[in-house]
Amino acid sequence: MTFLEKIQPHLISDDLLIQETVLRSIHDYPNLPVEWTNELLREAFKNKEKQPSIFVYIDHQSFNDESIKILTDNIPGVDQSNLPLALSLLGQIEPELALKNKDQLEPFMTNDVWPFYELLVNGTKEEVYPKFLEAVNALDQADSFQPEEYIKAKKLAACIVNKGWITEDEIDRELQKELQKDWFSFNGILTVFMIGLLKLEKYIPTLSRLLDREDDTLLEEVSAALICFQSDEVVKEVKPYLLKDESAIYATSIVENIKSDLAVQVLKDAYHQVEELDSQDVLIEALCHQFSVEALPEIKDHMENEYFSGLVDMEHTVYSYYTILGLEHPDLEKWRQAALGRELEFRGTSEESSEGVGSPFRIDNKVGRNDPCSCGSGKKYKKCCGK
Repeated sequence: MTFLEKIQPHLISDDLLIQETVLRSIHDYPNLPVEWTNELLREAFKNKEKQPSIFVYIDHQSFNDESIKILTDNIPGVDQSNLPLALSLLGQIEPELALKNKDQLEPFMTNDVWPFYELLVNGTKEEVYPKFLEAVNALDQADSFQPEEYIKAKKLAACIVNKGWITEDEIDRELQKELQKDWFSFNGILTVFMIGLLKLEKYIPTLSRLLDREDDTLLEEVSAALICFQSDEVVKEVKPYLLKDESAIYATSIVENIKSDLAVQVLKDAYHQVEELDSQDVLIEALCHQFSVEALPEIKDHMENEYFSGLVDMEHTVYSYYTILGLEHPDLEKWRQAALGRELEFRGTSEESSEGVGSPFRIDNKVGRNDPCSCGSGKKYKKCCGK
């Protein structure tokens, strides 16, 4: 069975631990069917307690006409606390699709969006390229990272790729120039983004070597580009970086999200080579999110360690792994109770009132490794304050 076939029966779950694990496992996975996205959206609007988690974890996925209808029909009824997350999803809609559904979307989007989308869809190369260079220059000149400007620059870069306005020779020249620097410019970072969009496999070794860099924005784009290939060549190139402290977090995330037998074996090998328990925890979490029975010996042995992990809710992760694969373990219920107990402790409520679908699904003062970091950086906790 494929990764998607294994998790499909659990895509919508009344078990909050399983639901959370499924959402985390698909967040960076690039091939989620849009029908699944729509099913999750419907679930979120039907069950408001699930809204924060679902809105956060589907922000990388694709949308279609049905997605837009679900969003625009239901956003008016969303609580103020969840409204920013819901509205942020509208910004992920492809410009051409957004223009097609402008009448539905217009009440929820600012007026300046539409001229920009018109430029992206109908603009010429001579019109788009100056705007791209202007956005890149603004990012390079800013005193701090500007998320909105960066998103705008990425949309312009995607337009340039989709219109076929950049060649491999141009990418080669830009990448070679950036490799000579200690720090990539935003033009270089967006070149990495373009490589991912174009799926240019010849750059896999070069991108993998960038995992030694320290720029998180660059590393996020490198990781996303390498994951999108879904290639064992990526696994082979990234393998050495699993064992380096400075690159292990990003390398593990990449291999975790490439669903193949080789990826499982490489994670298993790395687990046996690292000595720090925290490093083993991260690798076990990655193995659990592969949902492969081949990882069972390592996962089973790891759970015999009696200690508390500061990085991974191990009982939650392993309980979900066993349950989704339909495996038995004498400690399964103990793990469930331990993980659920931590959830209930943070909620400040009783297990009886929280077992059902109507229980609070996300808590504000508990940050999982795959959750958005509470510092506001926009990165996952494990790639930010949890490093």
